[in-house]
Amino acid sequence: MKVVALCLGCLLAVTGCESTADRVQINAQSLQSDATDGAVLAGEIVAGRAGSTFARAHAQELQDDTAQIQKNVYDQRLPRYDDLQQLADQIGAALGAIAIRPDDVSVAQDARATLQRLAADAARMTS
Repeated sequence: MKVVALCLGCLLAVTGCESTADRVQINAQSLQSDATDGAVLAGEIVAGRAGSTFARAHAQELQDDTAQIQKNVYDQRLPRYDDLQQLADQIGAALGAIAIRPDDVSVAQDARATLQRLAADAARMTS
């Protein structure tokens, strides 16, 4: 019984060690990844190497991931909450534009530039 209690205590101590700063960094890194992946997708659309069905599905998947990160940030009430929320909103909007018009090269060009800028913004939040 003491061994079980000790193991549970150790487990709680280990899982509760993630600091608030770590959570901010993890969420910012996830947003950076989604923005970077979206920029690559937009580049593939511009180059004519991504079909509209794939582009739509992938953009929606990335947008869903961004929405989940935004929910996590809200639920955790992290420092820099407003910055993370705004970043997630902007990334989601750019990805949404791709999802709505996956074969529009001008939309993809605009989204690519926006997502590259937002990925750089997210990278600055992690340092």
